[in-house]
Amino acid sequence: MIKKLIFFFQKTPLLIVVLVFIFSGFCASLSAALVRLSSQDLHPFQIAFIRSFLVIPIIIPFIYKNSFSIIKTNQPFFTFLRSLSGSGAMLLFFYGISMTELSKAQSLAFTIPIFATLLAILAFKEVVGVRRWSAMGLGIFGVLIVLRPDLEMSFGPFCVLLACLLWSISLLLAKKLTETDNNVSITFWQSAGVIPLSFIAALFVWDWLNFQQFILLCLLALVATLAQLTLNFSLKRGEISFLLPLDYLRLLWAVWLGYIIFGEVPLQNIWIGGSIIVAATTYISIRENYILNLNKTKDKQKINKQNNLNI
Repeated sequence: MIKKLIFFFQKTPLLIVVLVFIFSGFCASLSAALVRLSSQDLHPFQIAFIRSFLVIPIIIPFIYKNSFSIIKTNQPFFTFLRSLSGSGAMLLFFYGISMTELSKAQSLAFTIPIFATLLAILAFKEVVGVRRWSAMGLGIFGVLIVLRPDLEMSFGPFCVLLACLLWSISLLLAKKLTETDNNVSITFWQSAGVIPLSFIAALFVWDWLNFQQFILLCLLALVATLAQLTLNFSLKRGEISFLLPLDYLRLLWAVWLGYIIFGEVPLQNIWIGGSIIVAATTYISIRENYILNLNKTKDKQKINKQNNLNI
């Protein structure tokens, strides 16, 4: 039986990558739903602290198997900055989602690649063409459709949007860290780095847990960790241009979970605005991946040309 499974994994890697990516999106949506559900009894700041703290025991087996060197970071300054941005993002997102419909929060979460591209332009002087600028403009237009500021601008969605901005900073720092650090190290410090600030914030709103609340938060930590690890697994083994259109399923999961758990029915503007944001961010990511591969091809051609001249 095991040999058959190994053979299946070897012969159909693309199918496995797709299924893992879809599962990652479902876990991300489910973790948001669990945060929303937990916030009915507990303050979001306390949830953020306990969620981050409980991730550590999940990662400890990886550390035990490979020694503490596996969580060593070669860029402590960038790791510290990522901890700050990650702490702010998690606190704001958890607070915002406690008062925002799941489908709306998920639609706004798709803006992270847009913010990341804008920050890359400012921080790294990245050259962006007309097509990506147009896609970013389209994505911002989608955000306005989701938020409907002409009707109301509530505090919850604003917190979610600000959290996405901070998460885009964390994403850029993570890309920098991947140059020298491994996946376990980045995941560990992502959670451990959130603990100090979230603990301070949680102290002011602390409420002792009952058994049911503790189990719910354990489930949240497990699901959130699975979402991160499976996302890294699929992106490492699959083409981003092929996988990203499947990211739209996260909106469907959010709508389904919102309806099942909270009885939420999304308005038409959520579907329209969310679809526009997904289309814009998918194009941005595909275009960036294309340019990256093009640059790699040019570099290889230069190296081959240099080697031929040396011969």
